Amino acid sequence: MPKPEEFEVIRERRPHWEFLQKLPRELHGFTFVEGGQLDRHEFLLGAYENAAARRRLELVYTKDTYDYVPIRQVGLLRYRDFRYITRDKDQFVEWITGAIDRLVEETTPTYIPRSAHILKFKGILDWHFPDTLPDRIGNFVKFIGPRYPLDFLNSTTVILDYSDFEGRNELMFLYNRLRNEYYAENKKRLIPNTMHEFDAKKLPDLEELLAEKLESYLLELGKSGK
Repeated sequence: MPKPEEFEVIRERRPHWEFLQKLPRELHGFTFVEGGQLDRHEFLLGAYENAAARRRLELVYTKDTYDYVPIRQVGLLRYRDFRYITRDKDQFVEWITGAIDRLVEETTPTYIPRSAHILKFKGILDWHFPDTLPDRIGNFVKFIGPRYPLDFLNSTTVILDYSDFEGRNELMFLYNRLRNEYYAENKKRLIPNTMHEFDAKKLPDLEELLAEKLESYLLELGKSGK
């Protein structure tokens, strides 16, 4: 494995790096934006952004671990694409050059995730109950639904999400494909918290919990997240 380069070498190379200059400037409704910003240990090389959709794909160098990595921002969710993490600059260039169209497409609001066959079998892609739920509850808006779910981390898929973007609070509902169960996670000012109020084994059970608890839970979360 190549020896990590000095950070200043990477910083100085970025504006003139042929790899970045050759990337498409528009892809699937996303626009390429220049990097150069250092946020704690993450140095932004460049990004594809659709601000109206609240979605962004970043190409980042991590100063503390010497990794090159794509990072997705979908609403208030921010997570790494572990398929393309490497300390090898040339490997990263090869990977991203070949995959950038697909990586951006996977970030679009209408992308059907790779787990679609499982989600279809479980009835999630045809789950219409969320259509009966309010589009807005307090400061929370319905951001993700089961028609276009989001494959997340650790074999989970986000099937429903309510986000308070101004307050940076969130309640998301996930399906774990390995454990075959449904559960929820929340964020208060971007800090994640464990919860069990919406644990369920089947979609009808989750529907009952949503009908009973969703509105009151979100209104309380909005208060406690201030």
